[in-house]
Amino acid sequence: MKKYLIPIIIVSLVGIGIFIRYQILAPARAAAFNLEAINGLTVGQTSEAELLGRTAFQTIDRECSNTDCSYQMVTENKLLSRLHLAPATHMATVVFVREGMVSGVLVFTMKTGQPAISFRQVEKIPSDCNSTPCVKRLVLPNKELMGISILFNGDSAMRNHMPEVVNSDCFSRLHGCKSSEEFLPYTKNLNLEAAAH
Repeated sequence: MKKYLIPIIIVSLVGIGIFIRYQILAPARAAAFNLEAINGLTVGQTSEAELLGRTAFQTIDRECSNTDCSYQMVTENKLLSRLHLAPATHMATVVFVREGMVSGVLVFTMKTGQPAISFRQVEKIPSDCNSTPCVKRLVLPNKELMGISILFNGDSAMRNHMPEVVNSDCFSRLHGCKSSEEFLPYTKNLNLEAAAH
């Protein structure tokens, strides 16, 4: 029996190592998959039938309130953050549908130590925005910055570059990605530091 004990321990340790590696890498793969799933969608032009033709949306629960529906996918680096090996990092991708057409596309990110940042494709950019994408600060009455919202419409090239908006590798990196620009490469030219003050 003793001669089998060492091989059993080795096989068990290898199995545990493979499981842990999978748990660490899974969020990065999920983030990349979710961003690819929403790439190229156009508000007001992509139908819900076209949306459901994409593999990712065939297994997601559809949540509705009256005529407004949504499809949501969430990614978190649970294992690394629970072990305090990386800051908690969260991303939600949401597609909104109204009357059979895509009415909005949202990528919402939260990372410990940084304001929440969202990217939202809308049908029309608000009239108080003079650029596309439009960067808006979300501030509480006490002047505390809650987040930054980046709005763009279907004419923006950003809708075809959703996998580049978030660096999905950050979800599986020890210590995560330190700066906002590393985590959200598409923000490099948006001067978010100015928006954050």
